[in-house]
Amino acid sequence: MGVSLTVAFIFDFDGTLVDSKQSIYQCFQNITNRLAPERIDYAKNILIGPPLRDTAAEILGPEHKNLLDEFVKLFIKMHDEEVLNHTNPYPNVVETLNFMYKNKIPMALATNKRRAPTEIIIQSLGWKKFFEIIKCSDDAMIKNKTDSINKIILENELFKDSFYVGDTEGDSIAANKNMLRFIKTNYGYGRKQEWLDHKIYAEIACFSELKFFLK
Repeated sequence: MGVSLTVAFIFDFDGTLVDSKQSIYQCFQNITNRLAPERIDYAKNILIGPPLRDTAAEILGPEHKNLLDEFVKLFIKMHDEEVLNHTNPYPNVVETLNFMYKNKIPMALATNKRRAPTEIIIQSLGWKKFFEIIKCSDDAMIKNKTDSINKIILENELFKDSFYVGDTEGDSIAANKNMLRFIKTNYGYGRKQEWLDHKIYAEIACFSELKFFLK
């Protein structure tokens, strides 16, 4: 028997569906060693999840803000060439996405990753069929994750009362600003963040636990 259509999901990408932190950290550290080696500790400990330009600015610090454009340019080239070598779905993601797709659960993607690497990964994994809408950080008229989610809701009203599944404080903030129920993944990149003041609808330790939210 199929699942009745009473719920929809919007997903974060990195830290929720896939893990590409090895590739990202390697790029950050290689570029920082080249441009501002004294800032290497920031590159090693930076949170993965915010938009690239914001993260690069935090790594470089105000004393190296003149290098921001060069940092971003180098990251795009290096990361996009290597992204498939160090990106893997988290356990049970493929099985669960297939289950939702077969049961006609609407799914969308709102990510701070740029569109080029996002599409490279999605095409490689054969996931394009899963998502009705994909919004990335460098899409037109998008400044942040809150905008991405809002655009999805405006394009398809099925997502107006959806769950947003993510792993960082930024995901929680974006979900709540759009009045969505936020489901936090406890296996992602935001595990060391301060969560006490965030409105969290539920937490999951494994992606397959999302099946419990289907009615």
